[in-house]
Amino acid sequence: MPGGSNRPTGVDEKDSLKDFHRVLAEQATSQQITEFQGLLKDAESAKAILETLVQQRSHAGSGSEAPVSAAEIKRSLEQLRAGNQKFVEGFSAVQKSGLKEIIRKLGEADSNLDADAKRLNQSLQATNRDSTEVESRCKSVIQSLADFSSQEFALGREMGIMLAEATDQTFKLAEVRMPVSIGKQTITVTVSALLWQVAAQGAERTFKLLRIVDLSDLQQKLTELLRAQLDTAGACGERLAVREATIAASSPASVLGLELHYERWSCMRLAGQSTSQELAEADGWVEVKLTPVVEKENLLKLATEFSRINAAGVMGESLRSGDLGEELRDKLSRAILSALQTGIKFQNNLPSEVRDVAVVQNAKFQDIGVGKVGVVLYGQLVLSDEQDGHLANELNRAQFAQGTAPSEGPPAKSKSIPGR
Repeated sequence: MPGGSNRPTGVDEKDSLKDFHRVLAEQATSQQITEFQGLLKDAESAKAILETLVQQRSHAGSGSEAPVSAAEIKRSLEQLRAGNQKFVEGFSAVQKSGLKEIIRKLGEADSNLDADAKRLNQSLQATNRDSTEVESRCKSVIQSLADFSSQEFALGREMGIMLAEATDQTFKLAEVRMPVSIGKQTITVTVSALLWQVAAQGAERTFKLLRIVDLSDLQQKLTELLRAQLDTAGACGERLAVREATIAASSPASVLGLELHYERWSCMRLAGQSTSQELAEADGWVEVKLTPVVEKENLLKLATEFSRINAAGVMGESLRSGDLGEELRDKLSRAILSALQTGIKFQNNLPSEVRDVAVVQNAKFQDIGVGKVGVVLYGQLVLSDEQDGHLANELNRAQFAQGTAPSEGPPAKSKSIPGR
């Protein structure tokens, strides 16, 4: 999730999306992905050195290649283990809690690797080296290193780093940042999503689809955006100006507050000249309840209604029963809806074989953390085994395109999230 520190943060236990947020919080940051890729390279380097030693011991005296030194082996394994320790110590509290079992297994594999490495080093340092013993202990280290790497791969899978597989029960879709035009202005909307299996029958599996549309950029620029959409300054009739706009994070509807300035002008023509006269002027405050509604075929609409009008006189009457109130709600709906529909459009990021079966069933506003406004879209899709494979391949291609996908490793058991 976006944040200044680029680190997953804690989860409010009162948050109705805590399962979703917890899984996202356990996912690797871009920095952690880079660190993890470095660990994999260190493991491959250590493995290559050990295999070279075994090969040299098996063909002693047959080549001119300089023998692998004990110091070289020790250095490569210590670098790997130190890097792994630093990587795990950098986890957030949520990551350490959610991944504690696999961290424990990785720690055990690290201890075994350390013990075998020390025994090998003792054999290499011995005055009278037993070639058979050295080769045997070297193979033991290689096996311990393989076990260590398997646990690293499993950890990577749990953190969303490793490649997706068709048999996974949970798929995290790549986070997408999309520009959205509202009038002549542009905001950035971030969409994140999860698929998790809730049922399986024969060759078909049913997945719940949850998308979170982050509207925090709209929230920060709301006053400026709505001024451009709502302000009217005609010479005659009613004029409206937005002084300030706010939107509160609440569920399932959200409340948008507007501080408004109102004027009514009369125009007349006397002696061939047009003149205008101000008839009324006032300031007021309105609150508009915004409720997203999903209709058939993934059609999203936004219902608007005044929940409070604090305006007197002509301004109050025009907002409550005149064209001004209706036009204001209509413009608000169109402006905000263009950002909400990004969650529906995000369906285009699914593979073509899956895209047409993804159905959005429900939508609501939600506080997505630290007062940030978001929209949560709930949906469902039924996939065949073949479609599961296409989905996994598409996610992997997206990872490779971003340069974040390391080598494939053994699968770990995927987490399942309770259906809603």
